[in-house]
Amino acid sequence: MKFAPSPLNDDYGHDLSADPVVTNKRKEFEHTLRIFILIAITVFSLLLLRVFYLQFIAGAEYQATSEENRVKLLPIPAMRGDIVDQNGVVMATSVPVYSVYLTHLDIKDKNTQNEVIEKLAQILGANDPKITPDYIRGQIKTMQTRMYEPVLIKTKLTESEVALIEERRAELPGIVVEKGPLRYYPPYEGTQMAGHLLGYVREISADELKRNNDENYRLGEMIGKFGLEKAYEKYLRGQDGYQQVEVNYLNRPIQQFYSQVPEPGNRLVMTIDVKVQKAMEDAMDEVLKRVQAENPKAQAGSGVLINVRTGAILAMVSRPGLNPNDFIGKLDQTTADYYFRSSPPAHINRAIQATYPPGSTFKPITAMAALDSGRLTPDEYMTCTGAYWEKPYIRCWSVHGPVNLNSAMAGSCNVYMQEAGRRAGIDNISRVARDFGLGQETGVLLPGEEQGLLPGKDWKRAWGSSYASNRYKARLLELQKRTEEQLQAAATEEEKQKIRKKDAQLRRVIEQDYNNDMTYWPYWQAFETYNTSIGQGRNQFTVLQLANYMATLANGGNRYQPYLVDRIESQDQKVIQKFAPTLINKVSVSPETMAAVRRSMLAVTEPRGTAHFLFSDFPFKVAAKTGTAETGQVGDDKERDYQGVFVAFAPYDNPEVAFAGIVEYGRHGGTSAGLVARSVFEQYFGLKSSNHASIMPAGRVEE
Repeated sequence: MKFAPSPLNDDYGHDLSADPVVTNKRKEFEHTLRIFILIAITVFSLLLLRVFYLQFIAGAEYQATSEENRVKLLPIPAMRGDIVDQNGVVMATSVPVYSVYLTHLDIKDKNTQNEVIEKLAQILGANDPKITPDYIRGQIKTMQTRMYEPVLIKTKLTESEVALIEERRAELPGIVVEKGPLRYYPPYEGTQMAGHLLGYVREISADELKRNNDENYRLGEMIGKFGLEKAYEKYLRGQDGYQQVEVNYLNRPIQQFYSQVPEPGNRLVMTIDVKVQKAMEDAMDEVLKRVQAENPKAQAGSGVLINVRTGAILAMVSRPGLNPNDFIGKLDQTTADYYFRSSPPAHINRAIQATYPPGSTFKPITAMAALDSGRLTPDEYMTCTGAYWEKPYIRCWSVHGPVNLNSAMAGSCNVYMQEAGRRAGIDNISRVARDFGLGQETGVLLPGEEQGLLPGKDWKRAWGSSYASNRYKARLLELQKRTEEQLQAAATEEEKQKIRKKDAQLRRVIEQDYNNDMTYWPYWQAFETYNTSIGQGRNQFTVLQLANYMATLANGGNRYQPYLVDRIESQDQKVIQKFAPTLINKVSVSPETMAAVRRSMLAVTEPRGTAHFLFSDFPFKVAAKTGTAETGQVGDDKERDYQGVFVAFAPYDNPEVAFAGIVEYGRHGGTSAGLVARSVFEQYFGLKSSNHASIMPAGRVEE
């Protein structure tokens, strides 16, 4: 680009174009001007290209983004699906409740908002002192970045509160009362039922939101936290609807558009029979109350009734009890302490989340192992003199004299069962116990199931090695700490030398002890077989495992996976999914051995049996086993602090159901958990209910 030179004169008319200084300045000016023009052209070209890109290339994308920013979707919560018993009795449902919200749709300025807040606080604060103007402002502040969403002020409004708000509607622009779902667990005949089994829902946490980011959950939404509510969350939840709302650049709503109606969740039909459930819960409460009069520690227990032919659970109870309605809303301190900090804590489902030594209820396992090994016959007699003849000479609770399988089981003879265990060997005992599902999860679809512990040689090897190593390390650390303290306190080098010499000597002693420990602790000992044979020692099982073991024995050796849900239905009761019995395994024990052991358990309820008093008036035969188990708790009285354990199945001739139960510190299984079993059988089989006190034995009962 060229510029024509123009004449350049001074004030006197002299020509300055020939002046070299002026010529250079002119050239610099022209160069700068050229650069400026080039920059201007470049900038305008880029602007034109950007406009072209936005208008013709990315126009559709930005238009969609603009629409998304302009239109917000407000969720409309779906009704959570019901949970009902096998007969259709509703045990968990969603009920409509009124909630009051503040929206920005009809509030035009700050002054109007303040007036509305003051008037609303006046109405709601009459029944709820926490609802103050500052409280409402705080709720609004938490939603500052989502002003298009209604701000929840209070839920579960009373009828009078709804009426007052409606009467003053003209004074309360932006205030909306809406009906929405709230989870509710109705009582059955005035009593809250199956709380641990049903579980409860609460607001989703930030961690749960991350774990379920593919499931379209949102903050503030309810999610199953425990029990069936958690296990079947995806079926119960339903599909939320939504309301389209147009907002401005401040995220304030301008108008409402299209609504999508929510889809309610599915219906769970349980295998539980609520009448049987109530009989079990009432009996457990009654027994605990009676036992507490003798031992105040008796605060907890659990029981399970199971269909022996399918694995369907018909009743499950855990005490202390749990009311799922307590978890709707904020837990007060007293309630939180009851569930999580009390002793025993009420939040635990003791049927699946607590493990116990089985006591004498393990003796049928020992008997099957001995019989199936061919080293014992049902008719062989042994003589009980009150203590076993091998070290450590474990006592029997009585002197039974000559006993065979039936009389030993009927009288719960420890001597007979220890000899049976010795003959069978721990490997056979462990094999049979594993076959019947002890010391392993049952597979029931409830969160938090414990595995328990079935001791044996492999377990002892791992446990013993760990125990010896940990003991060795702890002793070395203790010695090192003590030596360092002594060295710091030593005044002379001579004293320090003595301390180091003593340290070396003690290290050699610890090393020798460790070598000795490694030749003892990892190896199974004979006395451990004797303890295991009578259900003591390291045995730890859940009540559900005991119930399923009884069911497996009763049905001839088919171990099923226990289950709680029979089917899942849509809201119009069309079956979406039906659950059938699941066979886990068939036991390796022979049918003849199982028949002999079942017959010995019948003897427990016959005359001179430890549970005869419980079922002597029943119109059919019941097979059972009582148990008295050491608690293993430090500080417990070994003369009176025992767990009462009981297992049974009925009818003996054609078994339908099996029971297992425990009363912590119940001492004797027959006079504690056995009474619960009797009440449950009465309800299930439609027998006339009896007074528990009237069937209590008059004399001393042991097992």
